Amino acid sequence: MEDLYHRTIRIGTVLIENPLALAPMAGTTELTYRRICRRMGAGLAVTELVSARGIRHDAHLKHQFRYLEIAPEEKPVAIQLFGADPEDFAVAIERVLSHPLLGQCSLIDINAGCPVRKVADSGAGSGLLLDPERLAGIVRQSVSVASAYSVPVTVKIRIGWDRDRINAIEVARRIEDAGAMAIFVHGRTRDQMYGGTADWQAIADVKASVGIPVYGNGDVVKPQDARKMILETGVDGVMIGRAAIGNPWLFRETAAELAGEAPPPRPKVEERIPVILEHLDGLVNRNGEATGVREMRKHLARYLSGAHGASMLRKKAMATVTRSEVAAILDEWYRESIQF
Repeated sequence: MEDLYHRTIRIGTVLIENPLALAPMAGTTELTYRRICRRMGAGLAVTELVSARGIRHDAHLKHQFRYLEIAPEEKPVAIQLFGADPEDFAVAIERVLSHPLLGQCSLIDINAGCPVRKVADSGAGSGLLLDPERLAGIVRQSVSVASAYSVPVTVKIRIGWDRDRINAIEVARRIEDAGAMAIFVHGRTRDQMYGGTADWQAIADVKASVGIPVYGNGDVVKPQDARKMILETGVDGVMIGRAAIGNPWLFRETAAELAGEAPPPRPKVEERIPVILEHLDGLVNRNGEATGVREMRKHLARYLSGAHGASMLRKKAMATVTRSEVAAILDEWYRESIQF
């Protein structure tokens, strides 16, 4: 079986060691979880989407830093920005790349795919698909600033606004002409949100239409899906999103599948719990106990999926307010697991 994992992707000056990427997800791809997924086998991770306008009006990054924070050891890492005004991007990118820590990011990624109404209806996110010229202008402005720091600009898109307005090829060509060095394509329209089926043929069409690296995204929920996407669409890389929430081990399993190796054993409870606590402690240390535990709840629900008595454990997890309460639930999970 062909080894599809041990191959590099070059995005401008940045070399990505393998074709797996963790997709940007609000409330999920913060620093700690990105570190975990990188350790499990993701070659690239992307921050949560951050408002370019918010950064522009936050001179000292007091309010935005928690979403932007990166660690040198997680490189390569991309910072993703959203907005609708080219000048917002220019100021935001200058502010980010001139920052002593944030300037260590590997890529600046422009979000032109978020389907959430408050984002898209403002002309940002997937709303930019309705105005390819504006999107191209944002890319040109972003590239003009980022190039001074030798940081490539990439763009994440959807295939179109709805089935009657699928324009991914036009959009991809425009943003390539504007200087983007890679494209991440979610194979759904904005109207689909996260439902229905991702159109992998549309992803393949984008790949065939441009000369820069293309990552495919959508309906990669098990390791075999990643191999299938690469072989069917010709994409350079695969971006995994919701399937990785509460399951960072998916990257380890997918890496083995792409390398043509035997699948690793599913992690036992005693391996899962230290990773969950690492995730929890990262959130608590950076955001305080109350906020960190609250943000961890939704992840706990996914981490506990498939566990014996998962329904009751999840119910208890949703009521936690302290780290010790979360630890007690995990201890209960362990004690239950060794009885079966």
